[in-house]
Amino acid sequence: MSTVTGRTAADCMKRSLVHARPDQKLTEAEQLLIDHRITGMPVIAGTKLVGIISNTDVARARVLAGALDGQVRDELNWDETQADGFQHPAPEQFEGFSDRYEVLRVRDAMRTQVVTCSLNTPIAQVAAAMVREHLHRIIVLDSDKPVGIISSLDLVRLVAEGK
Repeated sequence: MSTVTGRTAADCMKRSLVHARPDQKLTEAEQLLIDHRITGMPVIAGTKLVGIISNTDVARARVLAGALDGQVRDELNWDETQADGFQHPAPEQFEGFSDRYEVLRVRDAMRTQVVTCSLNTPIAQVAAAMVREHLHRIIVLDSDKPVGIISSLDLVRLVAEGK
């Protein structure tokens, strides 16, 4: 008998839903991911699912800030006197994007297109959606309210335990 036959999302989901708020500092959401040893979580405003944030999204924001810093600093440090022979006034002081990272909010880095399923979605369909969409997690909804999450690790655990 297959480990997934008859199983639904409700049977396999984690019900303790760690989540972020869209107005929360991105650094706080990053700390939540670290503290709970998870790689992604839903973003919830009130009781409504509005997005999803992952380690990849956080890393992308950090890397982009660093790359932009380097590009702008290279431009600002270019010696204009070598190009046209004239002395130009000193450029404005650049504050840096990395410094601004500290004030970014979750809404600035989250993804708003979230793949979800219902409590009674067969687990085989959940797994197929994860493969098709190249996802590591799917949020489980009861009506429109997020009530759980299924990660790729949850599916691997299900197979490993043979249940």
